[in-house]
Amino acid sequence: MKLFSRYNKLNLITTVLIFVLASIAYYFLLRYVIIAQLDENLDIEQEEIESYVAKYNRLPEIIPVNDQTIKFTATSGNRSKKFTTIVAFDPMEKDTAEFRELLFSIKLGGNKWYLASVAKSMDGTENLIKSIIIITICTILLILLVSFLINRLVLNRLWQPFYNTLQLLKEFKVGNRDSVILPASNIEEFSLMNGILQQAINRADQDYLLLKQFTENAAHEMQTPLAIIRSKLDLLIQEENLSQQYGENLQALYEAIEKLSKLNKSLLLLTKIENNQFNDISEINLTDKIEEKLLQFQEIIMENRITVIKHLEGKIIFMNADLVDILLNNLISNSIKHNFDGGSVHIDLAGTGKLSVSNTSYTKALNNEKLFTRFYKEIENKEHTGLGLSILKQICIVSKCTISYDFSAGVHCFTVLW
Repeated sequence: MKLFSRYNKLNLITTVLIFVLASIAYYFLLRYVIIAQLDENLDIEQEEIESYVAKYNRLPEIIPVNDQTIKFTATSGNRSKKFTTIVAFDPMEKDTAEFRELLFSIKLGGNKWYLASVAKSMDGTENLIKSIIIITICTILLILLVSFLINRLVLNRLWQPFYNTLQLLKEFKVGNRDSVILPASNIEEFSLMNGILQQAINRADQDYLLLKQFTENAAHEMQTPLAIIRSKLDLLIQEENLSQQYGENLQALYEAIEKLSKLNKSLLLLTKIENNQFNDISEINLTDKIEEKLLQFQEIIMENRITVIKHLEGKIIFMNADLVDILLNNLISNSIKHNFDGGSVHIDLAGTGKLSVSNTSYTKALNNEKLFTRFYKEIENKEHTGLGLSILKQICIVSKCTISYDFSAGVHCFTVLW
């Protein structure tokens, strides 16, 4: 769940809870105020009755009123004043209703006491409370809705710089010539975050550039001594009267030098690709290029009795010719090297720009997570440097295409999509 959504959810729940509690408190407070008002009115009625009795020495005549009832009952003595809420029959409404009743004693004549009961209907009061509560609830719901919409719109706008920064970081690649410039923000927290991230990006770029320069320089400087060592080994191997052990040692040394030379060339190639030194783009007929590569590998294919099944639809791409050559060379050579005698290679080129090269093999599925990382080898092999698939990946990155791997029923498949 996004922080924005979580905040909205928490804010909504808290607001609803506060409004519910406030509504309950408001209901009881409102009821208390209205009952207090009714009690005041009943006190006024008591004063009027007592004034009438004091003046005329008799009980007042009971006049029917819509929301009020008055009763006088003879009693044995004085009783204390009392307010109560009762449920009684309302003759006007022809139904039971809630009344607020005041009981008090009245002395008439010498020693004659009456218990007076004055009750006012609370039906109108309840209707008023219900109306006020309904209006309050509607107001609360409206406030919640408006608050939710405002929060959504305002928070979306407030968090936009954060998402812009995330998008830029998602597209960021160490060593890319197009350096990332994080946008300025008038929000202090986002401005601080962007400043720290910008420093981290700049440091990462500088460290990567230094490392890349070191790798390129080291690989370049190694070429000359490697060439000298290889030429000297060639001379030593051609010497007559070499003992078998001495010859085997020289052969092992020669193979190690060859592997080091291949590694050096691969590292140089990777560095050149990452430095965008293959930036000459041309129109290339992919079908013709594949046919050309198959002719180059024809002898190896026949020697290993490999069956090549191809389905090529004409496809024109715009890409560096050298990188296309390296890409096809690695894909096809790998499908042959990692095949078995009498196996098959399937090459499918769809007009949509999808190239699939699959081959039979005794080996198990490769690790998809580590497959394109440098120096990764599923099986230790002294002939492999572990950089071939890394080179393919880097070619696809700089050429704006994608490469993927799949394994099914003993068949390895690499797919390049333009």
